[in-house]
Amino acid sequence: MKKYYYLLALVLLFSCNKKTESDGKDGSSMTVLNDTIPTKRKVVTEVAVASYSEKVKDKDNLNDWKFAVDVFETEDTFKYLVKIKYKELEAEDNLTLPNFGIQPTVKLEKGEEELTCIIGFLDKEGAFKEFKRVEIVGDQLKIRQTKGYGRSVVKAK
Repeated sequence: MKKYYYLLALVLLFSCNKKTESDGKDGSSMTVLNDTIPTKRKVVTEVAVASYSEKVKDKDNLNDWKFAVDVFETEDTFKYLVKIKYKELEAEDNLTLPNFGIQPTVKLEKGEEELTCIIGFLDKEGAFKEFKRVEIVGDQLKIRQTKGYGRSVVKAK
């Protein structure tokens, strides 16, 4: 009977081992432990992790206005604080990225229209995925989520 307990203990010990994967496509490696990322950051960066800015035209050229979007880390790994500035208006928004089993990377891109910024992230292949749009429409600030992402789960038969 004791040998069954030892066998069970060995099976449990080996099944609890953490699996590590590396992806060396671009020379960098990414470590994934059990396909999860810690939900809390050990160190929160004080500077913006992504920034976008463009000058706002002033009819008299008397003001130094700008349209700016800055994204900051929070204590939660997949949550960010978005700070927006347009002329003298300042606003904040929250950004929660999906957990795809990789460290999130926020990226900002210029939109097709003037005074428009696209907030997104990079997927596992490094492709930009649009998530939110910050824009000025009729001298008003608009923030809206443009796409949603989820992790698909395939069940074995």
